[in-house]
Amino acid sequence: MLQVYSSNLAVDANSVFPFNNVVIDKGCGEVLSAPATIQLNKQGIYLVEMDGFATPDAATEVSVQLMVNGVA
Repeated sequence: MLQVYSSNLAVDANSVFPFNNVVIDKGCGEVLSAPATIQLNKQGIYLVEMDGFATPDAATEVSVQLMVNGVA
């Protein structure tokens, strides 16, 4: 199980946001391999959850995408 989070980030449009904190890291099936990348090292069924809160500028749209090998 890997649990990561970031808080109070300002990010530019079309950019990734880094995971600054690792809360739980146990097992060997997943690893935080870069600031914005979690690598799954074993075949299996994974539960991926994301909670977020955004405060956009006046007319800014907020969206979130999960990527697999660079593909949304």
